[in-house]
Amino acid sequence: MNEEVDRRVAPLRTTLAALAAGEIGPEVVCARFRMAAVQWPDLPPRYASVLERLLAPLDQAAMMGDESCSFSAAELGRSLSEWLDHASQIS
Repeated sequence: MNEEVDRRVAPLRTTLAALAAGEIGPEVVCARFRMAAVQWPDLPPRYASVLERLLAPLDQAAMMGDESCSFSAAELGRSLSEWLDHASQIS
């Protein structure tokens, strides 16, 4: 992974770790991932589309409260981490 890609990916991995530790809420994760995707040159549109599908449960959790949503935070974290793995190979 080149330095530029690492600068994009490392903060997002930190964000996922903070979500898993309960240090930040889902709205922060959504905002950080969306901002990174917008600022990521060469990111194909299909990656943005997949990212939006992955973030949908977090959006719902932010609007309704974590307890009212039925999704696995651990599974979502793994999915977002896999998305990062694939996206980091683009540049």
